[in-house]
Amino acid sequence: MLAPLPSDAKCILNFHCPPYSSTLDDAPELDATLKPVIRGGRPSIVPVGSRAVRAAIRKYQPVVALHGHIHESRGVQKIGRTLCINPGSDYSSGLLRGAVIDLADDGTCLDFLLTTG
Repeated sequence: MLAPLPSDAKCILNFHCPPYSSTLDDAPELDATLKPVIRGGRPSIVPVGSRAVRAAIRKYQPVVALHGHIHESRGVQKIGRTLCINPGSDYSSGLLRGAVIDLADDGTCLDFLLTTG
């Protein structure tokens, strides 16, 4: 779907799954029975995002990439020139978080705000 984009296009990507190994995708490691793996008395945390999403961000360099899915990995990271955001909602406490992105007329990102609730 992204192939028709002109090479100089300024776009925003909204992928539910975060990019692999971005810290926006850190989650508890699960064993074959879907129980958390415990190492050193603590849950083992591993990257669980999408390699395809990371490759698309690297290739197309959108201005902003918005993600969710891994609620415990709230944060912001840069991949190349792309600002990647996971607002990290906490459904167990009923807290829905989001992000407000301020874009300039030329499509560049001026600023962003992660909402707190």
